[in-house]
Amino acid sequence: MTLSWLPSYQKKIEETLDALFRERYSFQSDHTEVAFFEAMEYAVSAGGKRLRPVFAIITYEYITQSEIPKNFLEAIVWIEVIHAYTLVHDDLPCMDNDELRRGKPTVWKKYNETLAVLVGDGLQAFGFELLSRWKNITLLAEIARDVGDLGTVRGQVRDMFLDQKNISLDELFRLHDEKTGWLIASSFSAWARLAGADNLLVQVFRDFGMLLGRAFQLQDDILDYEWNTDQLGKKVGKDVELGKGIVAKIGIQESKKLLLDMEKELFSLLKKENIDEKKLEDMIVFVTHRNI
Repeated sequence: MTLSWLPSYQKKIEETLDALFRERYSFQSDHTEVAFFEAMEYAVSAGGKRLRPVFAIITYEYITQSEIPKNFLEAIVWIEVIHAYTLVHDDLPCMDNDELRRGKPTVWKKYNETLAVLVGDGLQAFGFELLSRWKNITLLAEIARDVGDLGTVRGQVRDMFLDQKNISLDELFRLHDEKTGWLIASSFSAWARLAGADNLLVQVFRDFGMLLGRAFQLQDDILDYEWNTDQLGKKVGKDVELGKGIVAKIGIQESKKLLLDMEKELFSLLKKENIDEKKLEDMIVFVTHRNI
């Protein structure tokens, strides 16, 4: 589906990222720096829907009832920079060994494996540098936990070392929550906190983000099963072949039914908490019915 308001948000994010990299790497001096900086920018700029920073902007604007200031955007794109780090490392030969991402060669494939590892390291540090501009220790600690050894990294460990054919559905959800969901949840809760929401409302947005993250991952599994490489811009079918993911565990029809239940639960959560925001409702439908 298409959303009339979404491209303008994505454009703001793209322009902010472009300006950040132009300013940061304007001092390139030798071949080593040029290759590294080019790979850093390639990892972030190689397409993508920019949904995580979009989630953050929507949350901020809902709570403050005002348009997000332009100077806030530089700090908000930390989400996309850190997200790019997770993808660079996830694609490595020692991890998922993927050669395509968004229809383009992955960073390790375009450059080399060693540089890709360093690019991921650099992106994670850069993301936290952007986040530190808010001078909010509580926020920094929350994000560090979400992407570190108790969050994204632990989810990656589970993905690599657990026998997913023999784990329960709840255990699989836990893997997806850590690997994907927590960073999506942070996209909502971090900006609810910075917009001045009380702790109860921050938790509501975090719960919403966690459930939306589950729905996002489930739709990924469904697309991986039903679509082809040209349509998705990445290799498909590998998870089902390996017995990984929700579709492999419960089948395609049950997966679609589960996704529909998640969609209903997301709408119910907004209604229960009296959150009347059309853009959040749009994003529920976009995530659960997307074809990219």
